[in-house]
Amino acid sequence: PNDFFTLFEACIFGEDNKPEKYQDELAGIAQEIANKLKGSPLAAKTVGRLLHKHLSQEHWNGVLEKHQWLKQQRSDDIMPSLKISYDCLPFHLKKYFSYCGLFPEDHEFTSSDINHFSVAIGIIDSNHQADRNYLEELVDNGFLMKKKGYYWDDRYQQQKEFDCYVMHDLMHELSKSVSAQECLNISGLDFRADAIPQSVRHLSINIEDIYDANFEQEMCKLRERIDIANLRSLMIFRGYEEERIAKILKDSFKEINSLRVLFIVVKSAQYFPYRFSKLIHLQYLKISTSHPHWEIRLPSTLSRFYHLKFLDLDDWHGSSDLPEDFSHLENLHDFRAKSELHSNIHNVGKMKHLQELKEFHVKKESMGFELSELGALTELEGELIIRGLEHVATKEEATAAKLMLKRNLKELKLLWGRDGATTDDDILDALQPHSNLRVLTIVNHGGTVGPRWLCLEIWLTSLETLILEGISWRTLTPFGKL
Repeated sequence: PNDFFTLFEACIFGEDNKPEKYQDELAGIAQEIANKLKGSPLAAKTVGRLLHKHLSQEHWNGVLEKHQWLKQQRSDDIMPSLKISYDCLPFHLKKYFSYCGLFPEDHEFTSSDINHFSVAIGIIDSNHQADRNYLEELVDNGFLMKKKGYYWDDRYQQQKEFDCYVMHDLMHELSKSVSAQECLNISGLDFRADAIPQSVRHLSINIEDIYDANFEQEMCKLRERIDIANLRSLMIFRGYEEERIAKILKDSFKEINSLRVLFIVVKSAQYFPYRFSKLIHLQYLKISTSHPHWEIRLPSTLSRFYHLKFLDLDDWHGSSDLPEDFSHLENLHDFRAKSELHSNIHNVGKMKHLQELKEFHVKKESMGFELSELGALTELEGELIIRGLEHVATKEEATAAKLMLKRNLKELKLLWGRDGATTDDDILDALQPHSNLRVLTIVNHGGTVGPRWLCLEIWLTSLETLILEGISWRTLTPFGKL
């Protein structure tokens, strides 16, 4: 017990010194609170952070006397001690945390996961989603843990890391508990529909790939118990080789028509929901394939989802062909997909809110792939690769890309074909990027001189990396300091 109390004090004060009044005014209260934490380091960390916010008797007694503590049913139950920390969160963080339980245990959250979900169901405005990192705030309050995640980058053929967030299994239980009136996470075949509140509007499914007759019966009851037509979120996290399960799920949700969020895993066109083309209120759509199925095509009705803001095809391993009128998705902000899909968007200039375009191919023979399509995309972030610049014939065409207006672009690759065709030097001059650019690559430019804007001390003051390949400029611009 003394070891645990020492740990608890460390969770309250960290490396700070205890205040002078601690022994006389606060130590006794701390001991009483510690006795209620049942020896749980997670509870110590969470409640310790809560106490650290205000080192006063009033605050600490308030924590001790919260009514939830008095209702503990089991002597080893630490949920009430976690719930008290949840009760003290600001309203917006309570909302964020409560929806985390829809995701599977051990899910690696990214800030965009939960932000996209929250925008889609109307918790936050899409114009302000980048203003705050709510997951960091949940880490600060002890509800999430931060770690490094890894993914394979096809373009660079290497593993890359990113920041992600995970939730302790007890916190996952707490999240499901506090959101039970609104959210349902079906992760076991043994769930009981009778126990589900009729007010549920957000539903996730992550059951095993095993047919179970009882599960089929309970799903039939669930259809009668909750208002399927008014569900706002349906998130199915895995594919099912067991076709009876796939059919149960498809039949259970054939009445959906008000969804804002849909996650599905498909292995053929038949796996899409019955009313897929009618889901015109969708704002966040994630489509995955369980295995590579190159013959599956994205439904042509996808381009009807005018309100769609977030489309995640990162785990789509079907055909790379997009619907011809894909650019009708004029409200799309975030399109997560492989470069090949990005480069296949016809008339991409209509998608003015798009924040990432990995590749753009200038195609001489195809309408809708002129360089001027890039002109309206002023919100692009991250990296942009422009291929096929040998098809650009005039300075005016190059100027129409308006690269200088893309202030959030960090990396730019300008690629000409390998045939070594002579290029008008004015064209590269007209492809001047914004001064915020950090990485610039120019490949196979057939001109004789470099661009005037490649004077780093005057224009590209933020540039960190410059890569020049296959060029034959007579003189190199004075680069200054890189």
